[in-house]
Amino acid sequence: MLAALIFGEIDGRQLSELELVQNCIFLLNAGHETTTSLVGNGVGILLHNRDQMKRLQNDPGLIASAVEEFLRFQSPLQIGNRLATEDIELSGVKIPAGTYIHTSIAAANRDPEIFDDPEIVDIGRNPNPHLAFITGHHVCLGATLARLEGKIAIGRLIGRFPGLRANGEPEMLGLARFRAWNCLPARI
Repeated sequence: MLAALIFGEIDGRQLSELELVQNCIFLLNAGHETTTSLVGNGVGILLHNRDQMKRLQNDPGLIASAVEEFLRFQSPLQIGNRLATEDIELSGVKIPAGTYIHTSIAAANRDPEIFDDPEIVDIGRNPNPHLAFITGHHVCLGATLARLEGKIAIGRLIGRFPGLRANGEPEMLGLARFRAWNCLPARI
């Protein structure tokens, strides 16, 4: 991937040094930070929802829907940004082209008009039309890989350490845009 960014070109144009650095930062955040946050958030949810931990331990086949619920309940990315490319009307408000729109993925994923009991963790939730990876043209390219990594990491952790328990006071990362743990003490 990096070689393609460094040496690739389109119509004879290569990325500038600034564009290359920005793309590398994006890949690190999109390909690493969000996936590690998904795993950490999922483990944290299970540590603090013991009934769902037991449910997953008793039925490992729920891991796929469990990962979807972790993405809905504590999406690694909480806020999205978009730029209106044309004049639009949203909920009766006119938004001119060129306006930046900040979306709350967290609020959308807890919308009571979409989700029954949105404040309750249900690892078997179906349907689960969360927006953790956005949709449409801007859907996350790494969504499939992130889901797979989440299923493997969380599923194997829960399977290997059935006595996994919280062990101390957790500490969330203090950022509005990203949801992750600074510290999630556990014992096996």
